[in-house]
Order: sequence, then C-alpha cells, then structure tokens
Amino acid sequence: MLAGAYNFRDLGGLRTRDGRILRAGRLFRSDTLQVLTAADAVHLYQVLGLRGIVDLRLAQEVADEGRGPLAERADIRYANVPLQMAATEGVAPHEVMRHLYLGCLGPDAPLAAAVQQLSEFADGPVVFHCAAGKDRTGVLAALVLRLLDVHEDDIVADYMRSASAMPRMIERFATWPRYREHMALTPPQAYAVEEAPLRAFLQALNSAPRGARGWAEDRGISTETLQQLRQQWLA
Repeated sequence: MLAGAYNFRDLGGLRTRDGRILRAGRLFRSDTLQVLTAADAVHLYQVLGLRGIVDLRLAQEVADEGRGPLAERADIRYANVPLQMAATEGVAPHEVMRHLYLGCLGPDAPLAAAVQQLSEFADGPVVFHCAAGKDRTGVLAALVLRLLDVHEDDIVADYMRSASAMPRMIERFATWPRYREHMALTPPQAYAVEEAPLRAFLQALNSAPRGARGWAEDRGISTETLQQLRQQWLA
C-alpha cells in the first residue's frame, strides 16, 4: 500500500470472541514512517484520514532518524511513548525474544502508557509504530487486541504477517547506520518472526490476575478507558 513503509496494515476486520469486528480504517500498525513518500503522506492523510500517531521508538531514535513528512501536518496529533525493551546480556540467543517480550509486561515498562495514549487519539484514525513494526509494535498490538478480546490465534496470525516484510526491512536497515549496528550486535532471532515469543507474551497476560484487563487496570488504565476503546474500535 505504501512505498515508504513496508509493514503498515489496518487491524480492521479482526473478530472478537463475542462476535464483534474491529472497524476498518480506525487502528493501524506500522514500521517507521520516517521515509514515507509524498504520495504516501497524501494517502494516509487524505484517503485514510489519519489523525493520530503513537511512536514507540526511543527519543534518541526519533531525534536521529526523524519523523518523516507527516510531522509537517499540524492537525495530526503525535506522541512519542518510548518503549525501552529489557537488557539481554547473558540471555541465550534462543531466549532473547521471549525475554524481551515478557519484559514489556514489567511494572516499569511503558506499555500501559502507550495504550492510554492510543485511547486519547481513538476518536480518529490512529497508527502506532516503531522501527520495523515487529517487536515493540507487535507487543502493543497483542495487548490492545487482547483487551478487545480478539482470539489469541488471530492475534498471532496478525503478528506473523510481519514475516513477509522483514526481508525488505533487513535490506533497508543494512543501509541505516543505527540499525546496521544493531543487527551486527544481536542474534538473528531478533529479526525473525516466530510465534513462540508472542505466545509466551499472551500466556503471561492470560495468567495475570483477571487476565489482560486486570493487568491493564492494575497499571492505571481505567475501566472507562477500556470501554471507550471498545466503543471506538469495535463494530
């Protein structure tokens, strides 16, 4: 759909376990928007009506890499909610992604703040993104979809759609110094798309007291906010 973003997609059409459907054109996930073309920006703004962006990249990433042409649109609300993942020193390569994903559920991780920010932008079409649109974006998507009561298998299936974008993402990152250096320092699993880490993340949410909703409420997301998200995003 977009020339400058390889992992952009609409979460509309996914079904909840009680038979409702996510509205199309309301909630999008993506990789970085920093190199969108002019045509991409017009499509997002005029055709899709995008009016909110939640950027999960670290503050220094945003400063160094930039936000892209949508930053010029004063009527698109923007929030940077940096999702810092856990350190991986001493973690076995095959456990790295599971470790990173589960770390996002810790009491100090800003995942709940990202959900809260999405709720503030939910009155219009909104996109959330990181660099590749796989890990930070993936765990936020999984949490949001679980809070909306989408079936676990459908959440995993959406996550796995990133696999088709990763070869192009890796090729692109090899030309960008920040990400080229990251690829050189991390095991190949970090750029793979595998079910197991996300399944572990979802299982941890299910195991929390009162499940995903309990996890969210214990971190300050009100029942009213959760209900608002259902009203805004579900048909």
